Amino acid sequence: MELTFILEVAVDLFLSTFETKIDKKGRISIPARYRSLLEKNNEELILFTTPESKYIQGCGNNYIERLWETNLELDQVSDEALYIQDILSDSTHVRLDAEGRILLSEKLIEAATLSINVLFAGRGETFQIWNPDHYNKEKEERSRRLSLAGPQSLMLKNKKSISDV
Repeated sequence: MELTFILEVAVDLFLSTFETKIDKKGRISIPARYRSLLEKNNEELILFTTPESKYIQGCGNNYIERLWETNLELDQVSDEALYIQDILSDSTHVRLDAEGRILLSEKLIEAATLSINVLFAGRGETFQIWNPDHYNKEKEERSRRLSLAGPQSLMLKNKKSISDV
């Protein structure tokens, strides 16, 4: 008789959306769930933008390390490598204050066209900081494109059993 056990691995991901306000000094509160994930994994908060995006990307240092490892496998003068290197050079470590707030630079505020309201969107290993109007517009556009494309299917990976490990 063969026993098979399912190995459950806790996966900590940035999930959900949260809205908050930016104060006059440019500070925003990071959602408590996001802060606890960073603390649990002993990660620093890192923020960056990309030229084509209308939001600020947030992540922990593990994600940045994975970008670096990917970069090392590329031709260092390829567009993909230079794109990753630009992300790395534009990334900034951000410290949370005692209330769980961060101070956004004027450059980041302008890049995401933030004003009073701010929306956090969990994206798994990363999260995004959006102007809520831009986020909702982008999400509506994605929904429209998907509905025109027809039914979508998701291919989920099977859970590993103890015999697979």
